[in-house]
Formats: sequence, C-alpha cells, structure tokens
Amino acid sequence: MTKEDKILYFGYGANMTREMMAWITGNENLKGHPAKIRGFKLGVQKLNQIPSEVSQTSSAPVSPQQILRENWGENFESYVMFRADPDSEVAGTIWELTNYERELVRNWELIDFGWYEDLRGVRTNIQEGEEVVIETEVLRENQEIDRQVDGLKYEPFLMPQSEFKRIAERERGEYLERQRIIEKKIKFK
Repeated sequence: MTKEDKILYFGYGANMTREMMAWITGNENLKGHPAKIRGFKLGVQKLNQIPSEVSQTSSAPVSPQQILRENWGENFESYVMFRADPDSEVAGTIWELTNYERELVRNWELIDFGWYEDLRGVRTNIQEGEEVVIETEVLRENQEIDRQVDGLKYEPFLMPQSEFKRIAERERGEYLERQRIIEKKIKFK
C-alpha cells in the first residue's frame, strides 16, 4: 500500500483493539500506532439515547437504535467520542486502512444510518511524535450521553467480546452481499 492509498483511522473504544478491527475488516494484519486525539471527550451512550429516526442517508428504512436493539438487545451501551474543550484527550489507535476497510468501519459505526458523523482532516500525533491527519467518527450534535468516562484510562469493550466478534463478522458478510447486489445492478444497466 502506498502512502496515498492508506487512510489513517483513529479507533477508540473497541476499535482501538486489533481483534475488533480484524472482525470488522477481515484483515488480521492491520498496522496500528497508539495515539491520542485532543479536543474530544469520551462518553457512554445507552440504547435509548441513540437516534430512533430513520436518516435520509440510510440505505434501508431503519433507525440506528432499531439496528442496535435487534443485534444487541435492550442493555446495549457504547463508547462515543464528542467535541469538547481543547485540552481534553481520548486514547486510541491509529490504523492504516484501505478505502474498502474504512467503508467497512463506517458501516459498522452506522454513519450513514445517522448515529455518528464522519470526522476528517484532524491533525494528531502518534506516540513516536509524528504528526498525521486522521479520520474517525464522532457523536452527532444534540445526542445525549449517559455518562462521561476518562478518555485516557478505559477498558475497550463495554459488552462481551464474543458478541462483538459474532455481530461484526455477520455485519461484514451482509455488507459484502449488499455490495455484490449493487455491483450486479450497475453491471446490468
């Protein structure tokens, strides 16, 4: 992969772990660097705080809350990163992704379904001191959180890892199938 081909993605919460990123992308050999992003805080959002409206950008008539309820149940909760004062920080990992792998992460994070929004062009330093420009996702405006947590000292998984694996691998398969269907439709037009 050349420097131009890669997207530097800041993963936090479960996405800071190699296992989670492999389950989402199918790539067990991703290259990652520990990092912190400044100007953001980390919170926890419960299922009832996740948007229940269907987004205009959604590929199906379903809300992010409904998708998460069907996959995780009523006790679902997730880390969310949100804009804050310039001195706050969140720890995570910067992963080198292809465009395809980034799309798989976007799908996992329900960005087009209206839960998160893309954040691009943020400058941060990897722990070796090199400044890089990253992409990630942050909570959309006007969403509530249940609680704020220490963005530098937190356990990456809030739910059982076995559930993350099961759901991430299934979602990746469903995403790939949707892409095949779209490609067939385009091919036959």
